[in-house]
Amino acid sequence: MTESDKKAGPFGNTIELFFLSLTSLYLELLVIRWMSGDIEAFSIFKTFPLVTCYVGLGVGCALGSNKHFRLLPLALLVFAALMKMPDMLNMWEALTFPTASGFTDFGSSGVAAQAVWMYVLFFAPFIVMILSGPFAVMATMGSRIGLLFDSMDPLKAYSVDIAGAIAGSLIFALLSFAGLPPWMMLIPAAIILLPFLLAGDKQAKMLCLLLPVAIGVAAFSPPHDFGATICYPPGKVFAGLAKSQSSTFWSPYQRLDVVNQRFVYDDAGKTVEVPLGVNIFSNRRGYQAAMDFSPERFTNYKVDALHAFLGEYRKRYQFPFKLTNPGDCLVVGAGSGTDVKEALNAGATHVDAVDIDPVIVQIGRDFNPGKPYADNRVTTHCDDARHYFNHCKKKYDMVLFSHLDSLSAIGQGASVRVDNYVYTTQSFREALKLLKPDGVMVISFCTKKTWFKDKIFSTLKEAAGYSPLMVEDLRSTWLIPNTFFALGEKVKNGQLEVPGGDAKTFKVAKDYVAQGAHILTDDWPYLYVSPEPIDWPYLTVVLEIILISLFAGRKVVFGPSTNRDWQLFFMGGAFLLLELQSISRLSLLYGSTWLTSAIVINAVLLMVLASNALVIKSRTWLSTRIHLLYVALFVTLLASWAVPVGQLLEGDSGFMSYAIITLVTSLPMFVAGLIFSTSFSSSQSPRRSLAFNLLGAVFGALLEYLSTYIGVNALVIVAALLYLTSLYFFFRSTKEATVSP
Repeated sequence: MTESDKKAGPFGNTIELFFLSLTSLYLELLVIRWMSGDIEAFSIFKTFPLVTCYVGLGVGCALGSNKHFRLLPLALLVFAALMKMPDMLNMWEALTFPTASGFTDFGSSGVAAQAVWMYVLFFAPFIVMILSGPFAVMATMGSRIGLLFDSMDPLKAYSVDIAGAIAGSLIFALLSFAGLPPWMMLIPAAIILLPFLLAGDKQAKMLCLLLPVAIGVAAFSPPHDFGATICYPPGKVFAGLAKSQSSTFWSPYQRLDVVNQRFVYDDAGKTVEVPLGVNIFSNRRGYQAAMDFSPERFTNYKVDALHAFLGEYRKRYQFPFKLTNPGDCLVVGAGSGTDVKEALNAGATHVDAVDIDPVIVQIGRDFNPGKPYADNRVTTHCDDARHYFNHCKKKYDMVLFSHLDSLSAIGQGASVRVDNYVYTTQSFREALKLLKPDGVMVISFCTKKTWFKDKIFSTLKEAAGYSPLMVEDLRSTWLIPNTFFALGEKVKNGQLEVPGGDAKTFKVAKDYVAQGAHILTDDWPYLYVSPEPIDWPYLTVVLEIILISLFAGRKVVFGPSTNRDWQLFFMGGAFLLLELQSISRLSLLYGSTWLTSAIVINAVLLMVLASNALVIKSRTWLSTRIHLLYVALFVTLLASWAVPVGQLLEGDSGFMSYAIITLVTSLPMFVAGLIFSTSFSSSQSPRRSLAFNLLGAVFGALLEYLSTYIGVNALVIVAALLYLTSLYFFFRSTKEATVSP
């Protein structure tokens, strides 16, 4: 470290560390949001951007150099340019994450089996290139943060760091809820960083000119054809109408592109354009349509192909309401309102429409031609469906799962998708409780694979105690295969039948037997994970990430280190596992919403801040009792693992059950915070120890995927093993200190 590196900035080290820590967490969350929205490969696998940010921060902290920090504007420009590269090359739709079990388009419709490994080899350099952008941003920022840690008391620096992180997380949550696009969210970060960059040397001042360039590059958005125009006859090109421009919205969960859907045909040399509604794309993937299929809307159009097209869709959306009179109806996954409109058309007296995404509901209000949400018979609820089931006291004639699926995951790195807890045994039981005595529950879902259909069938059977009525769509293959499942007393008694007029369109799968499907539970809610025993393509990418992380952090991992550093390494891995597990578990209690995730993240940071404050006050007393703190930690981990979450939620204790589950889930992280702060206070090199802790978090983030094999609750055991390893290095560090002269 040079003398210039040791100098305090003009704003004071405390203020600078606070704002740099604020910006680092803010940018970390922005990286995850932006990459998952703009690049399909990361829409579900958010762990990889998260890992990259931790590796970058860890490497940067270990470097500890102002000459790297002044390159931050250049790193931001590189990051923005790399994010726009798939757009410029028109590759954004083709870049699917290689996985055999994650139920993405890879392996199901996007890539042939014989080409899997060719695609993995192609994807490897792509992921390195794309992730190098956020790595550079975090590494340059971390290089200054590491210096500031070395210039201050370790615990004071850690308190300031956590306080800044809380502020950054809150600002990010507010701006995300406001729907700002990523390029606009870069502006606050640039404004905060600018004074600290201008305080550097002449070269640093010159590089600041790149900040507006980076924002400009991020704002650039080339037009794309989302294929929302249907031409008849097929293959005919109508000048000026073949392409459809989109309007882009950012919700707290995802990127949403809205495209006008239209049917264009040639009527005796005259081009006729029929407006159908809008298509909605989630994270660049086809998601849902806001349409009104009412026949009276299209009586003036005489082309048979149009009515055949509309008829196919109309039958699918009308089918559930032919099974029973919807009456008082609950629609979960109501989205932009197409199913709600069909329920009203079928005679529903009232519809409670539940959807988790407020922006999609607003799109339905603004763009759905049927205006379902303007009807006074409809009440909208912006809520997680499972959370609504758990707290609803009303009874319904019909409960419809309206193609409820998600293309995003909970929180910043968990494997659980937003909708996973809606399809568990426990969730179906709660939904069935909402039915009137003769009510019917219908689940509509696109089932691309047999194992997917088997999994839903088996879980419904487990929840109800009898086999659901399963009806398969027999229509043309250009529509995604669809399956309907029905439950209720009429199904149980064999009184519910498919109307005869639909016999050629829909087939009742009588005496269906699911083949060895894994039943979904709150502990194993992985609806989209296939029965593949080992996901080799995914593990290949994980191995690549590990090797790149080791290479990037080789001077940290393979350089001079102490047992205390390795203690903090394994504590970092265990703590991140507990954080991700707590996001998954508490989402089950409070709903898989953006708000739950934001509250959990900030609550964890507040606990860390509180434990650090307690250590500052009682450092001497606690430093001689770390072994007792470890005992307390393992006791709290045992309690977290053993708490009967399912039984408590099914009971009538209400608030008390929620309080117990929340307490036992959170307490291990508070005790771990005490151990970390006490151990960190005696570190010989705070920035190196911080780097080890961050790289340990990388290890924990990658281990989180184990939950798809062992369940969410078992992550507590994995975390306990990591803490046990950290205890081993603690004893070694204690022995090392005892024998040193």
